[in-house]
Amino acid sequence: MHGRKRRIVSQGFSTSTIKSSEPIVIQHVQNFCSALIKAANKPQADNWSLPQNMAAWTNYLTLDVISDLTYGQPFNLITDTKLRWLVNAIVQGNRRIYMRFAFPSLFNVKPSAWYSPDKWLFPDMADERQRFLEVSTNFSEARMASEEKMKGRNDIMSALLDARDPKTGTKLSEAEVWGEAHLMIAAGGDTTSTALAAVLFYLSRHDEAHKILNNEIRSTFPTIDDIRQGYRLSSCHYLRACLEEAMRLAPPAPGALWREVCTGGAIVDGEHITAGLDVGVCQYAICRNPNLFPEPYSFKPERHLRREDSPYSADTTAVDYFGFPPRSMQPQVSSSPFWPSQLSPSHLSPPIPAHAGPTPGISTPLPRTPGGTEKPPAFAPFLIGPRSCVAKPLAYLEMSLAIARLVWSLDFIAADSTGEGKPGCGILGRERKEEFQIVDMFSSSKDGPVLKFKLREDHCSQD
Repeated sequence: MHGRKRRIVSQGFSTSTIKSSEPIVIQHVQNFCSALIKAANKPQADNWSLPQNMAAWTNYLTLDVISDLTYGQPFNLITDTKLRWLVNAIVQGNRRIYMRFAFPSLFNVKPSAWYSPDKWLFPDMADERQRFLEVSTNFSEARMASEEKMKGRNDIMSALLDARDPKTGTKLSEAEVWGEAHLMIAAGGDTTSTALAAVLFYLSRHDEAHKILNNEIRSTFPTIDDIRQGYRLSSCHYLRACLEEAMRLAPPAPGALWREVCTGGAIVDGEHITAGLDVGVCQYAICRNPNLFPEPYSFKPERHLRREDSPYSADTTAVDYFGFPPRSMQPQVSSSPFWPSQLSPSHLSPPIPAHAGPTPGISTPLPRTPGGTEKPPAFAPFLIGPRSCVAKPLAYLEMSLAIARLVWSLDFIAADSTGEGKPGCGILGRERKEEFQIVDMFSSSKDGPVLKFKLREDHCSQD
């Protein structure tokens, strides 16, 4: 069943579908940037905007994008407060699902007058859940009613409605289509917003990385409208590195997503696992293994940059995420150096060359085994194998466009300590001030960072 659905659903995230969906993504990214530019256009006494909680704004952005691509109309959370309660409803819904994964026996007993896990564990959720289902149903019915008018839209839902299983030729039933749509809303918005919030948290606290990214984006794109899929965006390797390092430190799905071992058992790392047992890997833990990631709690985007001669070169990432050729095949698109010498971090080895073009040729060595051979990092925020996230190309596009356009338009700094750990609080894992705090609820719940913005100094008038 899963294989059939995946073969069909993956067609909704094909290269052609993602390309045709880009104008919709850009529209909402620009709404997101415009809201923050509006705040920056009303500076306070210190010349910065009022503080903005980016957990909220990134949630609004990602839910507007996925609702528009799924239902054909957005929730309009960025521009309208009416449906913003959906953010909390989705977070709590994910929390409930995660509880069912972790403690299925609690929910396998038929509820009665004296036993109801939902009433005990989620007393305030019943009304919000019902409201969410009503909104989702209304949006679904509106999309179906206008499907003929949307034939040329070529978004995710259009692809799902038309897609057939290449093996059997069957299509998803209407109930299956909308079941997948509800899943996309619940999973797609919250996870991507966590990655966006995390990268903004770490950039606002690491000036050197912030300066390098500013220079890469602002020297690559003459105007904000140039920031779109293409060779230029694919060439922004430091942008990609920042996104990946933020997802390493704050995985959008940080916990173990349990899988039951099938009949006959399984061999994992030489160990036999008995059939019927559940196994999983905690992303948060594995991404903090110092044997895999030296200085695991440090924000170091350069650890994701590859040597040109590495067997794990990032050359193919442009194809994977944006559908463009490897960078070795890309034409020169910029005469400006990405990282001028005055911004080059001294700890990178080899030194960053000051040359133009989309092939910076910089990296640090990957971790090495005792034998001296390079090995790939254990970094899989979208999981691997048959249950990996089919929406990875869309997520990378959305994150890349949002951060690139925001950095191009605005300067920002941390306004307060929201999102930081609290030294001396006495709670295990919550004492590291420099670590963005997330809560594992299937996806990641978060608060912050709270940032202040101002228009970039060399572009002091924007709409």
